[in-house]
Amino acid sequence: MNYLPSNLEFKNGVAHIGKTSLLDVAKEYGTPLYVYDWEHLKDNIDYFTNAFGQETYFRYAAKAFICKALVKELDDKGWGVDVVSGGEMATVQAVTGTLENSLFNGTFKHRDEIEFFMQHNGGHISVDNRFEIPMLEEVAEKLDRKQPVIMRINLDVGAETHPMVLTSGYDQQFGISIGFAEEALQQIYNSPHLLFSGVHVHIGSQIKDPDRYKKAMSECADFLNAHPASVEREIVFDAGGGFFSPYAGDEVDHELKVYADAIHEGIKEHWSGSYKVMIEPGRALVNNPGVILYTAGAIKDDRGEKPYILVDGGMSDNPRPALYGSEHKLFNISGEKAGEDVVHAVSGRHCESGDLLVKDAMLPSDTVSGDILMSTSTGAYTFAMASNYNRVPKSGVVAVTSSGVVELVNRQSFQDTFVNDLI
Repeated sequence: MNYLPSNLEFKNGVAHIGKTSLLDVAKEYGTPLYVYDWEHLKDNIDYFTNAFGQETYFRYAAKAFICKALVKELDDKGWGVDVVSGGEMATVQAVTGTLENSLFNGTFKHRDEIEFFMQHNGGHISVDNRFEIPMLEEVAEKLDRKQPVIMRINLDVGAETHPMVLTSGYDQQFGISIGFAEEALQQIYNSPHLLFSGVHVHIGSQIKDPDRYKKAMSECADFLNAHPASVEREIVFDAGGGFFSPYAGDEVDHELKVYADAIHEGIKEHWSGSYKVMIEPGRALVNNPGVILYTAGAIKDDRGEKPYILVDGGMSDNPRPALYGSEHKLFNISGEKAGEDVVHAVSGRHCESGDLLVKDAMLPSDTVSGDILMSTSTGAYTFAMASNYNRVPKSGVVAVTSSGVVELVNRQSFQDTFVNDLI
């Protein structure tokens, strides 16, 4: 498993995806720029489909990255989308005309979002808390709808991941604690317009150990097995997402099939009835196919042990280093660099001391202003979390396909940053 786009190669130091030079892409579309190896992304969709089987409910986690072109690609391949906001719903509905293959997730669901979801034939709603249940019932009754819901259970299964991406355990805000799950199940069961359809657990992100999924599914099956009267149809076991995606230096040897087998084994330990597995891959689908291109500006060599390279992007296009302390591998892709790699600090353009993209980047000593730098493993939680901090326009998004470059999202103009101002 590689952290680089699968079709990326260097020719005389210049990065190419397939036959397309990323220097040419940067010149035509400007920087900062999000670039996706689209063939790699499509291969990842097929990889999951083949590993888990066509009978699985695939619900791509839109929070990692969403645009209309990606929704169309997913829909063409029989996938649905895991949405957490009205904006994500509207994007899906605009492309497919329906939300029937969507899962509505999240800790706070606005009533207008619930109505939008149900009005467009929304698939499953994951119940995060007992407060939601009467509101879901009220909207479903108003729309004369029998709404399928699954119940998100908060299990403490000890996922081995960064604390900032841990989503299970009793000190986390997600889901219904197992001690209150029976009460919530009864509430759902007693709601005439809600159809209890299964259980949902999401243990975190970047999970390497398949046994974590097995344990979570086993506990969910054990819970359901203790309440068989509530099961009125084929049950859904939503194992969530969190499948591992490598960054530079991170490796895992497991094939996806190992995770699929672990999930089914966990369910079958305590459940003998018919069931469907649902999964919510996000980062694992889009992260490694994506890179961000930057242009180097001033290079300050008066900063002690290492020079600072200032680039034209930063925390507005990739907030992960500021939020999590994460670092992404950087390459100088301008070609014809003869200098040995030395340590540089690479800083963003924003007025924040925390806007440091990479603290210790190994880049050629002859890196100069105007060179194009490529930040890898940046396809997930970058564009999706982008902001207009300092009123910097949001960057554009392009896909490099087998037939050329396709623009997916326009770059904002200066004027776009104040389009919602009233005076």
